[in-house]
Amino acid sequence: MNESLIGQAVNITLIGMSVVFVFLIILVLLMKLLGIAVQSLEKYFPQTVPAVQDNAMIAVAIAAAKRFQGK
Repeated sequence: MNESLIGQAVNITLIGMSVVFVFLIILVLLMKLLGIAVQSLEKYFPQTVPAVQDNAMIAVAIAAAKRFQGK
């Protein structure tokens, strides 16, 4: 009876690990496809970065980053 129980446990473990592995592979493939789709849509909908004219705001951001790194 113990051999049957251990066999069932191993079987369930292998099935569970296989399902997770297949899910992760599908997830990686879908993420790669999504990346390709976004790159192709970038041609039609380019992202524009607004130019920052305020040097004081840049200085404040740099000072805040330096202070945060110092902690």
